[in-house]
Amino acid sequence: MLKPFFNFLWSAICLLGGHAFAQNVPLGTWQSHIPYNNGVSLAASSNNIYCGTVSAVFSYNLNDGSIKKFTKAEGLSDVGVSSVAYDSITSSLIIAYNNSNIDILQDGKVNNLPFIRNANILGNKQVNRIFCKDGFAFLATGFGVVLLNLERLEIPATYFFSNGGNNFVVNDVWVDDNFIYAASANGIYRGARNGSINLVNFLEWESFGPADGIPTNNAAAIAGFGGDVFTSIGNTVYLFDGSSWSPFYTMPAANATSLLKTSSRLVISQDSRLIIIPDGGTPIVANESFFLQRPQQVIETAQGELWYADLFRGLIKFESASVQTPVTPNGPQSTGNSQMDYLGGRMYVGSSPIGRGWTPTANQDGYYISEAFIWGFANQFNVPQLANRPDISVMKAIPSEGLMVMGSHFNSIIEYKPATNEYQFIETLPNSSSPIRISGAALDNLGNLWMSNAFSAAPIVCRKAGGGYVTFSTPLLNNRLITGITVDDFNQVWVVTDNSGLVVLNFGNTLEDKADDQFLSYTSATGGLPTNAVTSIATDKAGQVWVGSTQGVSYIPCPGNVFDRGCSAQQICIPRNDGTNFCDLLLESELITTILVDDANRKWFGTTNGLFLQSEDGLESIYYFNEANSPLLSNVIRNLAVNPETGDLFIGTERGINSFRAEATRTDNNSGKPYAYPNPVRPDYDGPIAVRNLPNNASVKVTDISGKLVWETTATGGQLVWDGRDRHGRKVNTGIYYIMATSTDNKSKAITKIAFIR
Repeated sequence: MLKPFFNFLWSAICLLGGHAFAQNVPLGTWQSHIPYNNGVSLAASSNNIYCGTVSAVFSYNLNDGSIKKFTKAEGLSDVGVSSVAYDSITSSLIIAYNNSNIDILQDGKVNNLPFIRNANILGNKQVNRIFCKDGFAFLATGFGVVLLNLERLEIPATYFFSNGGNNFVVNDVWVDDNFIYAASANGIYRGARNGSINLVNFLEWESFGPADGIPTNNAAAIAGFGGDVFTSIGNTVYLFDGSSWSPFYTMPAANATSLLKTSSRLVISQDSRLIIIPDGGTPIVANESFFLQRPQQVIETAQGELWYADLFRGLIKFESASVQTPVTPNGPQSTGNSQMDYLGGRMYVGSSPIGRGWTPTANQDGYYISEAFIWGFANQFNVPQLANRPDISVMKAIPSEGLMVMGSHFNSIIEYKPATNEYQFIETLPNSSSPIRISGAALDNLGNLWMSNAFSAAPIVCRKAGGGYVTFSTPLLNNRLITGITVDDFNQVWVVTDNSGLVVLNFGNTLEDKADDQFLSYTSATGGLPTNAVTSIATDKAGQVWVGSTQGVSYIPCPGNVFDRGCSAQQICIPRNDGTNFCDLLLESELITTILVDDANRKWFGTTNGLFLQSEDGLESIYYFNEANSPLLSNVIRNLAVNPETGDLFIGTERGINSFRAEATRTDNNSGKPYAYPNPVRPDYDGPIAVRNLPNNASVKVTDISGKLVWETTATGGQLVWDGRDRHGRKVNTGIYYIMATSTDNKSKAITKIAFIR
């Protein structure tokens, strides 16, 4: 059950200091929250196993059992690993990505080699497998073999495998002192390493065929030891004794995912099995179904231990056919993510990868929960009630009721109360026989939860404060794709329609009385929107409605007047300040996928080209993050949510979830006393200093111990961010400094102090 799981989880967090770590993460810190259970490749040094996954890399220390993650947040250049390898001569970890980018980790430093990714080579450039020898890495790619000098970090040679002018795939490569052996789509090739042969000329490579005892079909893997070389073609493993090939072993099925030859055994990995053939012994076929699902690569450590990377289970230590030990870092179950929201110290994330067209995907991964950056999950395997609840994609908290409401697309509305671990499933709605397809949710200031319901005769659904449902229908929305919803300060409901602008509902005096319901179409023609292709919507702290579209951002400054046709949408034009009177419309060339308003009333805009933070009025650009300038996993932003207690912005992308420790927090009656971190500020620290739990958007003064004013500003939500400098830009001296904050209504005050050691 979920509740006992989290009781255990919280104990683990406390023992590891996870809660304190999550609270005191420095401002501007990035973290990647990605799955590690989908292993694709392995490498080993004398002390560590390195596992490449679909998203990143992690290591397992063989001596102390510690785990270390390597992601974009830790300095990697990319996402999506295809192969890893380790070279002991240069102490290099080589990481190849699906887009052919390459990182080399040496002495804790990441060196990026984008040569293959950027090369003007037509067709497949993926790195399929890497083999290291003598300080060189040999890369099996979609077009041949690439030689990489790991000391100089350069590519001295590229060997194109070409058949009639078209390159063909090399699946695997193995190298001894004399030859490079390549397992290709057209069989086995080898090239001499004696220096007198120019292997750049593909005609100099020796091809093996039926005359040598082996077919020229697709060779999936290759490995060797001593004078023996093994390869797999179809369901047969062939042995090369130095002069000819012969069948060695017939596998239960075709296609090996990897071969490993050691001094004492041959190990074959296939889907759902490992085959271990001791030298001179009887083959052992291990197919224990729980762990052995999709083994991708097997390695042996110097101590003789077998480990394998499983596409569904992560890193597994193989002890016997029935005893296998998984080693996988904590993270979400998959990269799929959708809407998310925060409740009671936890971030809840829908797992569905459903797109903007809201076509069902039958995803059964349930939802994830993050507490102090420790991830759990709930799906049919640990919560049986969630069976057949596909595409959980909408999450909205009702804090006053301690309730998380979820939308299972094409199935039901799920109400979950974490305090009691209780679920309630709403499978039918009043006055509707349409399937429930919730696409968005928003709370009004009365405690009602409003939901957009796509392709339905009940397109607007209201969960009344305390429970019970009411539906609303109009020809403007019935049976159409609607993709988002917000509620303004007048409790008017704004719904995003597919390429038809917005529809506004004013439900009048009561929810149940339909006689006074009013609907309004708000479009480019009737409301001044820049386009009817609206993609997202949100209401800010000042009551303005912000609208994202395929042509950037607009806002509605006076939503209370829309039914009088007295309020048109406005675009924000940012002055160029170049001596002209010209300005540029805010994000006019961007598709705005999602909008989040933080507790300082700043606007975060997710796009298909990265993430933007603008000031409260939209005129000032504060941050722009993309794949190239930050650890952002993908430029395609799916959804955003914030932990108001810490300021952590959770960023759902098409490749997984990031978090970014931002400045804006929220102070409430349960937030506790103000505190600063780091505190004391030591001589080697030159980053931002944060003071938490101040009155929201308070006026803040910093004074020295004598009361002299040093600096003043306005808090960002409930948090002060200070660079430790006075009003003249000089670093403050050693001493005690007081932080005094006063709320905007002068009713709340807070004081704390910071020590500086210079």
